[in-house]
Amino acid sequence: MTTDAIVSVPEYLNWTTRVTVKGPNQKNTGWVLQFQTPLPGSNYPTNIYPRDPAIMIYPDEETTFGRAQAVVKHSKVEPDGSTTNWESNVVEVGDVVAIQLHRDTFKATKLDGSPNDPNWATSYFWSLLSIVPSDGQVDASAPPPARTPPPQNVQATPAGTPPPMDVQGVVKGHCENIIAQLAIAKLLPGIEDEDGGINWDTFRQYRDVYFHSVSNVPIAPLPKEEAPEPEPEPNSEQQFEAF
Repeated sequence: MTTDAIVSVPEYLNWTTRVTVKGPNQKNTGWVLQFQTPLPGSNYPTNIYPRDPAIMIYPDEETTFGRAQAVVKHSKVEPDGSTTNWESNVVEVGDVVAIQLHRDTFKATKLDGSPNDPNWATSYFWSLLSIVPSDGQVDASAPPPARTPPPQNVQATPAGTPPPMDVQGVVKGHCENIIAQLAIAKLLPGIEDEDGGINWDTFRQYRDVYFHSVSNVPIAPLPKEEAPEPEPEPNSEQQFEAF
């Protein structure tokens, strides 16, 4: 499949939508988030499978006193009809959010084995690039404004590889804080022992993976658009041959 074949599927989708499902995927190997807004051409909610569970923690907010942890109000109706309200910085079912999706891998075939059409948005996997709280109107569909693609081909340092320099205490503390928040949000399988306590070996493994895969990966500059090279003018011999 070539890029030229894609004529009607945008590369990015930017929605204001609602989280309708949050939980482990069918194989229990990761997470699934379902959003109320369907993909273009679909009548069903959109399922997204985040590669990094840290994206399900809302980013810190800018305040007059500096950056502060996001505080989002949540509520849910219990089986007895009562309503439970709480606040956190974790994505929860019912949240209205602004998200950006990126068109990912093409699904060559459908479940029945027939070929997929590259001009349908449902023929692709979609990755979640960002998610933040929103007070906007939930989109029934998603008109995609043009967005600058994120840096590509950034190689993450494999987990377990020693860092090129000593890890500063503030960086180590940041990584441990992220893992602690993910553990509290129940987003890290296997981090709890059978007695309900923390498995610290697993905690440190998650911390190290986060450091080598996220914190220790340098931020690459955005790619610059290259001007097309001018075509060389034909010399006198070429002009003569043309006639």
